[in-house]
Amino acid sequence: MSLLPHSPNCYALNRSNAPSTLLFPITRHALFCLTATLLLSACGGSDASDNSNNDSSNTPELPSQPTPPTIPENPDSPNNPETDINWLPAGGNATIAADISRPFLQIMPNLPSSALGGVSPGRELFITEWTPANQGRVLFDGVGPLFNANACTQCHSAAGRKPIYAADGELSDAILFRLGNKQGLAHTYYGEQMQHQSIDASIAAEGKMRYTITASNGNQPTGIQFNFSATDPNQPLGDTAISGRISPQLVGMGLLDLIPEANIIAAADPDDNNQDGISGRVHWVQDGKQQRIGRFGWKAINSSLRTQNANAMSQDMGLTTSVFMDPNCTANQPICWTAPNGGTPEVSDSSLDAVTDFMTALAVPERRVADLSTFNKGAQLFTQVGCASCHTPKQKTGASVRFPLLAQQTIYPYTDLLLHDMGKGLDDGVKEKNAESYEWRTPPLWGIGIVARDPEARFLHDGRASSLTEAILWHGGEAENTKTRFRQLPATQQQTLLSFLNSI
Repeated sequence: MSLLPHSPNCYALNRSNAPSTLLFPITRHALFCLTATLLLSACGGSDASDNSNNDSSNTPELPSQPTPPTIPENPDSPNNPETDINWLPAGGNATIAADISRPFLQIMPNLPSSALGGVSPGRELFITEWTPANQGRVLFDGVGPLFNANACTQCHSAAGRKPIYAADGELSDAILFRLGNKQGLAHTYYGEQMQHQSIDASIAAEGKMRYTITASNGNQPTGIQFNFSATDPNQPLGDTAISGRISPQLVGMGLLDLIPEANIIAAADPDDNNQDGISGRVHWVQDGKQQRIGRFGWKAINSSLRTQNANAMSQDMGLTTSVFMDPNCTANQPICWTAPNGGTPEVSDSSLDAVTDFMTALAVPERRVADLSTFNKGAQLFTQVGCASCHTPKQKTGASVRFPLLAQQTIYPYTDLLLHDMGKGLDDGVKEKNAESYEWRTPPLWGIGIVARDPEARFLHDGRASSLTEAILWHGGEAENTKTRFRQLPATQQQTLLSFLNSI
């Protein structure tokens, strides 16, 4: 089933000042509309599961709204969760059935045709394999000169998370590496992120990363050690730390973008005034001329979905936007600055907005509840051991002019979008903006059980955990007491809690 049909009108362009170097200038509008229908088969390097499923019909083939679990007859029963017993659809109006073969990168149901003008071309841009400048693909050129991947689907899959670790120590494109130190300083040559690919041999890639498994020390499960080989031996890492970052599942991104800032602020308790051991804090970041709340990324460094997308285009693909106008090159990489480019910027505002529309419209798979009583018991344990103190089960979205179906929705993302001290074991040595090296944004858990079905699935920021149990046992800092309470649970109750996680 196709994610979306192709919009007959493509999407509206800004006709007031669209220079010829933009991705979709007026003179290329008809060409884009003609070629957009061919892109699925043209992207040979993209995720095959995403590309082989094109439906050229003009009517969206979208999943119907699933039926939520039945509300218990006795809400006061002690077996019911303390947090919420009235289980509404996991993503509100953006919920899809959970028994689909490709649960991620699906579009929310009942999307009005008025929204397709952005979402449909945004999907095409998401799955397209971009090329270097001056190679004849004027619609999709400008990748690099240094980059990690040339298509979004090289990291993000409709079927789940892509495999990361091969048996021989090789790594896939589904993991990238942040660089820095505890003072927040980037490497003077490599910058804030390692790029292992370049557009041609005249520009050397920055290096290659491999991994080894570290043994358990008795208190913590097995982990991952990364080993960097620099292309230029004169540019060692020195005391710069390496932090692996896996590509999470992209579900409900538009819903998270709509959680009001006031709600996030209200949940923060940086001084632990309630003395519960949890001191989540807001990550304030600079967004243009404004200070806004960071909510996307492993350390919540991006304040909006649009900025998150622009950041990924810049850091991961080497594509410039109006948000990040400079090439992804440091001052010590002069040949990188003089390489051919695909225009200024390489991705127009119209294109960036289209990708953001697509990401906003991504749906949330419904929970997979085989037995409501067991599910409720697991939800109650989730709260009792302390998981819900950070992984807040329920949120509510605010207003949305562009996608009114997403407005005022009760959703279950299991996150507070706050930074938390996760202890020494998860200290990656890299401070990002105002997030310390030991601080991490609470990752949303919706869809985590679908990911866990894959025996190759990995968890936590660098994929060091091979199971949900290992992920829990890596928790420290503010979550140390929660981890201890989980360990102290009888085996049957541990399994009930894990069954709940696998259901959300």
